[in-house]
Amino acid sequence: MNTAGMLVEHYMLLIKNIAYLAANGVQYLDRMEPLVLRAVDHLCVAHVADATTCKILLSRAIEDELSHLVSESQVYADSLRMALNSLSGYSR
Repeated sequence: MNTAGMLVEHYMLLIKNIAYLAANGVQYLDRMEPLVLRAVDHLCVAHVADATTCKILLSRAIEDELSHLVSESQVYADSLRMALNSLSGYSR
């Protein structure tokens, strides 16, 4: 896996952890938007791509996770959608 892919996977792991915590009653959702925005910034600083492309990479990773949900809780899915919405509202 290349550096860009590893960085996206790293941030997806953090995003999924917040979603799992939320699904289990731990209130960390207030940390989702700042995490997502930092992820885009970090990917840009790491010269993965420009901000728009970094948003697309993270969005695709989140959408991929959403497409594979089978028995996850609704809160988990909603948390991932929240991360996706944070990306759509991000402007640099």
